[in-house]
Formats: sequence, C-alpha cells, structure tokens
Amino acid sequence: MSAKKSKDRKFYKRIGQVIKNDNFQRMLLWFFSLILVFIMISSGAAPKKYKLTLGLASGVDIRAPRDIENTMKTQELALESVKEIPPVIKELQMANSQMVGKIYEFFDTLDALRTKIIPMLEADPEADLLELLKEDKTYNNTIIDSMTEELKLYLFGRDIQSEINGLKELLVRRIIPRLPTTSITKENLSDVLAEYNTIMEENIDATEMQQVAKHILSGVLVPNSRVDEQETENQRNDYIESYKLENPVMIFKNERFIRKEDIVTADKLDVMRRLGLLDEQSGPDYLFLTAVFLILLSLWVILAFFIKQFSKKTYTNKNELFLVSVIIVVTVFLATLAKEVVPEYAPYVTLGFIAPVLIAVFLNTQVAVVVNLITTIAVSLLFRDNPTFILMFVISGTIASFLSTNASQRRRISLAGIAIGVVNIFIVACVGIIEKKEWLSILYEGGLSFLNGILSVIIAIGLLPFLESIFNMITPLKLLELADPNHPLLKRLLMEAPGTYHHSLMVGNLAEVAVRQIGGNALLARVGAYFHDIGKLKRPNFFKENQMSGNPHDRLTPNLSTLVITSHAKDGEQLALKYKLPRAIRDIIIQHHGSTLVAFFYHKAKQGEKGEGVKEGDFRYEGPKPQTKEAAVVLLADSVEAAVRSMQERTKGKIEGLIRKIIKDKLDDGQLDNCELTLKDMNEIANAFLTVFSGFFHERTEYPELEKKTKLSELDNYSTLIEDKKETENENSNPKQVEEEISSLETFEETTDHSDGDGIKQ
Repeated sequence: MSAKKSKDRKFYKRIGQVIKNDNFQRMLLWFFSLILVFIMISSGAAPKKYKLTLGLASGVDIRAPRDIENTMKTQELALESVKEIPPVIKELQMANSQMVGKIYEFFDTLDALRTKIIPMLEADPEADLLELLKEDKTYNNTIIDSMTEELKLYLFGRDIQSEINGLKELLVRRIIPRLPTTSITKENLSDVLAEYNTIMEENIDATEMQQVAKHILSGVLVPNSRVDEQETENQRNDYIESYKLENPVMIFKNERFIRKEDIVTADKLDVMRRLGLLDEQSGPDYLFLTAVFLILLSLWVILAFFIKQFSKKTYTNKNELFLVSVIIVVTVFLATLAKEVVPEYAPYVTLGFIAPVLIAVFLNTQVAVVVNLITTIAVSLLFRDNPTFILMFVISGTIASFLSTNASQRRRISLAGIAIGVVNIFIVACVGIIEKKEWLSILYEGGLSFLNGILSVIIAIGLLPFLESIFNMITPLKLLELADPNHPLLKRLLMEAPGTYHHSLMVGNLAEVAVRQIGGNALLARVGAYFHDIGKLKRPNFFKENQMSGNPHDRLTPNLSTLVITSHAKDGEQLALKYKLPRAIRDIIIQHHGSTLVAFFYHKAKQGEKGEGVKEGDFRYEGPKPQTKEAAVVLLADSVEAAVRSMQERTKGKIEGLIRKIIKDKLDDGQLDNCELTLKDMNEIANAFLTVFSGFFHERTEYPELEKKTKLSELDNYSTLIEDKKETENENSNPKQVEEEISSLETFEETTDHSDGDGIKQ
C-alpha cells in the first residue's frame, strides 16, 4: 500500500513539474488562444444555413454570398428553346419514284379495265361489275379494290372519262412535282395527306371524284424520309450546351434570390445546396473545419518561431505572451462581431488596428508588425471575397505599428489614428477604382474605414491603463506618469530623504543619457533611477547623503551597518509592491546593487578583532545581479554619481578616470555578467556619463567678494544667524530618534542569521 502511495506521489510530482515547466505553459497558452480563434473563425467563416422545404414559402430573405449560376433554371430554358430545333431528316431512296409509279399504274390499270368492262356492261346491262372485275385476270390494283362499290360503279361510268383525265392531270401537275421536295415521314404522313386532300377538294367539283382522289393519295403516299434519331439527339445536345454557355441564369453576389414570400422551387434548393446554405442535417463540415484549423495552426507556428527567434524577451516573459494572445483573441472576436452585426460592411468597420497599436506600445515594432500580419490573414478567412480588407489591414496596420512604437504622449497615438484613417481612405479608393465601383460606394466605404482608424486608436488608448494593471507591464505613458514629481513616493523621498532624492535625480539623468546611447529604454532607466533608492525611506538617517550631523554607524558594528545598508534594496521592493509600481521598476530597485561588496564596512570588519574570521559574503548585497541593460546602467550610474560627488577635485580627466575605473571594477566583480552589455556599450556608457558630468560640474564665473561688514550691529546680527542655524541643525538631527533606531537594529541583528552570507532574512 505504501509503495502505491509512493508511486502516486512520484506521479503527481512529475505532473506538477510538467505544469510548472515554462515551455509547457507557453504551449498551453498558445494552444488555448489557437482553439479560441479557431472556434470564432470557423463559426464566422462557415456560411449560415437555412432549413427550406420544397413547395413551401421560405419565410426568410436570402442573399447570395457569391456569384453563382442557377444551373437548373438554365437547363430548363435550354430544353424549352431546343424544341424549336427541327429534327435531322434523311431521304429514303426510290420512295418518290415508287409513289409516282403507283399513280401512273393506277391510271393505266383503270384505262385498261374501262376499255374491257364498259362494252361488256353495255352488252349485258344485268351484268355484275364486281363479278366482272374478279373474273378479269388483269385486275390487280389495291387502290381500286379499297374503294366502295358505289365508287367502283362511278369509275366505270361511260360519261366520266373527262373527269378521270382531269384528276390525272391534277395529280401529275400538282402532286407529283411536290413529292421530291416534301419530306414525308411517319410522323407527318397524315399531315401531308390532309394537305394534298385539301388541294383535291379545292380543284375537283364532283364529290365522288374527290373521294377517288383521296383513295389514290392514301394508297400512293408513303414516307420518302426518316428522322435520324442519333444525329438529331447530338444536334440538340450541342445546342443545349451552347445555349447554357451563352445564356446562363446568374445569381450575383449580395443579390436577394429568395424572398420571404417566395415558394421554394427545385432550382433554388439546388442553388442553396451548392452554396452550402442548405441545412440538411448532414453534420459538421469536417473537411472545412480541418482546412481552417491547419491554416490557423500554420500561422500560430510562424508567430511562435518569430517571437522565439527575434523577440526573446517576449518569449521568456509569460505576461507578454499572454498579452499577445489576448490581443489576438480580442481582435478576432471584434471581427466576428462586426460580421454578425453588419455583414455587408464588416471588412471596413472591424476594429483590427487595436492589435498593432497596443503591441507596439507595450512591446516593440517587430512583434506588432508580425502579429498584425497573422491576425489579418486569420480574419481574412471571414471576408474571403474582399481584397480591400487584406490590403487595408496589412498596410495601415504596419503603419500603425511604426507610429505607435515608443509613443510617450497620447497625442502622438491619436495622430497615428488620423494617419491610419487617411491611409484607409486611400486604399479603399484605389481598390474601388480597380473594381470599377460607383463613387458613392467608394465614399461610403472610405468614410467607414476612416472612422475605423480613429475609433480603433481611441479604444486602444482607453485599454492601456487596464492592460498595464492586469499584465503588470509598463508603457512610455505609464513611465511618464511615474516620473511626475507629485508621485507619493517621490514626494516622500523629497521630504524624508532629500539627499537621496537629489541623488536619484542625478542618477536618472546619467542613466537616461547612457541607455539612450546604447539603444535601450531610456525612459525606463530614468524612472527606475528615480525609484531605485526608495528603500532608504525606512531608515533615511543611516545613509550619508541624508545626514546633517552625526553618523549612527559610528555606534554600530560593521555587520549591523552592512545589514542596514544592504536591506534598502529589499525594503525598496516591498515599498514598490505597496505602491503598485510595475515589475520592471521593481526589478531595477532590487537589482541596482547586484551582489556588490559593501567595501567600507568589510574592510572595517577585517581590521577588527575578528578580522581573520570575516566572510566576504556577509558584506555583499543579496542581488540578483542586473538582468537588463537598464538595470545595469542604473547600477553603474548609482556608483559613479556617489563617487564623483565625493571627489575633492573634479577635473574632466579625473572624472573620466574614475568612471572607467568603476565600470571596470563592476565588470571584474561579475556584476554585469547577466545583462547584454558589450564592451562597446560600456565605452558608450562611460562617454555618456562624462558628458553629463561635464555639463554639471562646469567652470563657474568667480563673483567678487562680498563687501566686508564694517558696522558692529551687522556683525552681531550675522553671528546670531549662525548660532540659530547651528541650533536648528542639532534639533533636526533628533538624537533620540537615532538612538531608538540603533536600539531596534541591535535587537534585529540578534534575530538575524548571517551564516549563509545572503544578508538580511526577515
């Protein structure tokens, strides 16, 4: 059982180690931001789907998200139009000659029979015509056979020969010539027969002869052509394809192709299906989601590698990474919201310029430009058919990054907003001209884009204080606020430790000039120097610059004096936390001495009774050593200012020699090992310090001596003033307060462990 518990403890310990691992935390942060953006982009980029039923009213107005052809409607119109195309006809060989032959054959047979039978009927009036025809061996004509008995008796009447000749002439002259030029098929045979019968009726008076003519035509006319089905089908198919290409039924982007009151037809359902707007309960589009996720994953990997390679400070600072992630997520959220509220103008009102402005102010230009590119590409998935969005946000966002970097005044950021708006108008106008848009549309979209730039910057300025507080980060604007002499800590420093206050101002001047010379954050160095010694507020009288008369250290052991001196760094950090100073300022406060040796008291201890047992580690600051250029320069400026101030003879050569000696001593002592200062930087720092001191300790014009006091009353008054001054100084020194502080320090020393040489432990 105990073995299992031990195994579980090891497992949970490993889990805890993994969770505390910086790389794991970065990956977790990156992953959550990716998932949040993916959810918003995939839901916003996927078209909205509708449930529609064939034959019922839609109930909603639906616009096309892009140009699309109504293929079913085009096909329907093509099929209607193809009916007008005649079929392909092929002539049947010998059909016409056979019909002509049958006509002549009929009349030849009729003439032969009349020649035989009419005399026989005259000779024997009682003879049966039908029997005579059957008995005649030459009779073999289906046309005559198909006639009624009345028509047969009519044909063999003696007095109708002229009518028969007229019928023959009509057929030969009117019908036979038309046969080769008339396409007679199975399909139109009845129509042609009816047409010819009409001709017979119009040109023959006798009803019986009209009937004879119809029997002749019915027996003679046969199809002389046939429809080539295959060729006709091919021809019609070609026509349909050509018609669809030349006359497509188009639905254009943003066109309302379904209205609330419209009945849903099959062709509109097909269009909805092809647009992906039809909700058929087929489940998520996994292919679409995969494509979106892979694109976003690629962008996130690029951003991670860029920050790791070119902005290591941001990569190692979890607060800065968190800030970048939050800004990206917020930007995508604003774009999604804009598309939901005003889909038609969303690309022009998306407040995406907040991202480059904030990141440029908080971090640097490089990260701001890359984050702007990444967010623009990601959000462009929401506006796939709008090139203006990509051009506007890439160009104006990049300009915003450059204009907002190191902005120390809100007015400068505001001017950046105006510049962004103007560039937006320019881009919208150019794209509008390329796309041949109407000028009214260009003006409207340009106006929205201009307001977008202004509003983005206004919101960014409003968010600055909240983000500074939440992420414990500083901006030039925040640093300027901290540099205000009316800050409570600086006012306390001026009133309670005036020497330290003036020392801090001088260190601030030195640090600002030097850091600017080496390309660091000069404003941070200056403000950090203002606050670097606030820990001395706890015991101001124990520091030389604040002592008017008497030195409390004369009554303390070197160990206790060292404890008092070194504790001001820790005291300063605690005071900074109380007054909610940013982390960067607190780092300078705790690092501005590094692990420097308090040489005076160390040597004093070495000369004491326990000289051989004195450990150097007990006389060093706890550290840590400076981690940044700014903290390192403040360390050097602090030491240099104190040393130069204590010089008796301040010539340029001696000041320069002292500066370079102090810098070399700090370098040899390893105090500059953890910052990124180069030897070239140290030379630049020394030159910058010398420039500042040269201006401060310049030669002054000698004023003539004051005229000697000749009157006894004046001399008496002057002596009285001196005595009053001495008494005031003695009162201000407050010996009782000093005694109380020494007593409390001696008690504090008894409860302090110096065995590890790390200084004060409370």
